[in-house]
Amino acid sequence: MEDNSSLYQLPYGELIRTVLVKPELTENDLKKVIKSKGIFLSKYNKDKIVPELMCTLLSPDEYKNILEFKKNKEEKEKYRTASIPWKGDTNLLKSIPQTIKLHQILEEMYTYKSGMELIGIPSFKKVDGRQDKVELDFEIKEHSEIKDIHNKERKFRGGIVYELKNDGHLHLSVTKTFSSKGTQKLVDTLNKQMENHFKETNSVNREDTFERILFSQFINEDRFLFFMKFLDNIDFLEFSKVENISVSPDSQEDLPDDAKEFLKDIENLNLKGNVLRRHVLLSKLEYRKCIHLHSMIVKYKFNHAQGSGNCSVEFAFPDFKLNETDNLEFQFYTMKISIDRNYRDSANRKKIERAIFESLNAHKIYHYNTLKI
Repeated sequence: MEDNSSLYQLPYGELIRTVLVKPELTENDLKKVIKSKGIFLSKYNKDKIVPELMCTLLSPDEYKNILEFKKNKEEKEKYRTASIPWKGDTNLLKSIPQTIKLHQILEEMYTYKSGMELIGIPSFKKVDGRQDKVELDFEIKEHSEIKDIHNKERKFRGGIVYELKNDGHLHLSVTKTFSSKGTQKLVDTLNKQMENHFKETNSVNREDTFERILFSQFINEDRFLFFMKFLDNIDFLEFSKVENISVSPDSQEDLPDDAKEFLKDIENLNLKGNVLRRHVLLSKLEYRKCIHLHSMIVKYKFNHAQGSGNCSVEFAFPDFKLNETDNLEFQFYTMKISIDRNYRDSANRKKIERAIFESLNAHKIYHYNTLKI
């Protein structure tokens, strides 16, 4: 039975302020909560809303709604993909171990009590009845006594999909999905064990390994081009604008004279704006040799069978640090989806998000193969 006791330890005053000021909670989220309490303000910004909510008592349902708003933004699933040449059975279930001991894998990942619990007994299954595509999804409950009252126990999802693809050469593609550091580590550990199993059964060559999209597989100019390829119309996605970029000067290269002053002594520069595509850091070709572009948030309009709307997608080599770039792996995820009013009651958000992933992933793989070293 799920433990909801924390919902009844209702915070107020300074404790609720620490929850309300989180960047994941938007002014629109808080506006819905305060109006539901019959409180109407002249302006609905956080400076006005937060003090009002600090002085009120939240009901369990109101507090639960706030946590759901926060959870939905924090626990977005991130995607990473890789591939390896395949020579095994085209019925992938025959190539998968009969039993996947995911509970044991999770326990052996840590030498201490991790506070993570796997829910249920996950196993691989066919996708849409296909023999050449299988998936395993799981959910983990994470518990920590040192977290705030509203964060002590949380659930995170993760998964792994294997699919055979043939672009002239048969290869096995893997899509790793995770929503926390714990689920990411479990997915990576499972994939490594699966790779070893495929080698032991001669489904892949022992000298091969899954090819990931790494920071070090591009020269600076081509990494810029790789990111810029996402500033196009892609399938049913129409490019709208660049919302955010993160760059760092390359210490091994000389900066142009006009960039030396404003990039001097900077390790990481994060820029937000409405016309970033025309910013000199993106538009001037001479900058691309001497600057690392490692993160970008792009907004698209979409027109899908399930409905139309807008979405913001982050493309990134996360946890970027200068001089620690060799194993940085590319990932992307849909940060936000807004459905147009006419489709909000009928749209299937999951199908739209899956379609966004599939279109961007195919686009990513194509341009990676043309630009990698």
